[in-house]
Amino acid sequence: MSSTWVMVANSSIARFFEVEKSGSLKEIDTFVHPESRLHARDLVSDRPGRSFESASFARSALESRTNPKDVEEDKFARQISEHLHMAHQDGKFSRLYIAAGPRFLGLLRQFMTPTTAQLLTAEIDKDITHMPPLDIRKHLPY
Repeated sequence: MSSTWVMVANSSIARFFEVEKSGSLKEIDTFVHPESRLHARDLVSDRPGRSFESASFARSALESRTNPKDVEEDKFARQISEHLHMAHQDGKFSRLYIAAGPRFLGLLRQFMTPTTAQLLTAEIDKDITHMPPLDIRKHLPY
């Protein structure tokens, strides 16, 4: 198990690469989570509930305590973290580089298992998911 993986991600896509002996990147998997790209209003199925004011008969809309967009980003970060954990348990990699925007990188850290976190060789707090493998390689410190 001496393989090295590189994962580039944002809140709606995660691309997984394996580092080949030549140092080039070979894309091995892609996860897409289109719900993270939607507006919060598109993620909620109906209008907010209504409540009566305690001092009068006026009614007002209740606001959700959580932003639906944040919930979707959390789901995706958790899904990616679980995938990394299972791949490591299956012996698919022993070193890991991650590149993600600062906010999403924080979510990944939050959901990553301690075992997977120990495999991190480097983190890059930049969203480079749109780049081709050759350009992604230029951002890596190996």
